[in-house]
Amino acid sequence: MWEQQVGERISQLRRNRNLTRAEFGKLTSLSEQHVGKIERGKTITVESIIKICEKIGVSSDYIIFGSHDPMAAAAALHGLTHEQAQVTLDIAMNVIKFLSTETGNNTLIQEVFRNTIHSNRYKHNTNVIGY
Repeated sequence: MWEQQVGERISQLRRNRNLTRAEFGKLTSLSEQHVGKIERGKTITVESIIKICEKIGVSSDYIIFGSHDPMAAAAALHGLTHEQAQVTLDIAMNVIKFLSTETGNNTLIQEVFRNTIHSNRYKHNTNVIGY
């Protein structure tokens, strides 16, 4: 299923640039036949996605998730809503701020992180990043 969505996005990118499959293949160092298979969702590899992203100048977030928003892509990757991803980011930022002001007692840092996640899980009634 995801392969077809990725293929459709790649096909749309190619068509938006008014390129034939052969031209797109030459630009991305992929054969015309391979481009066709990718667009149909038949043969999609990480290597192909990387080549396309580098040569076309589009983010892998867009190719894979259909969004140019890294937060939305991260949320989709982890099965979170945008709000849950934002809570997780806020937690991480609070931990980083804490780390930058403390001497680095790892036991204390881990405890603060666990407690922050635990309190946010109940505050938002959700399982934030699996803790």
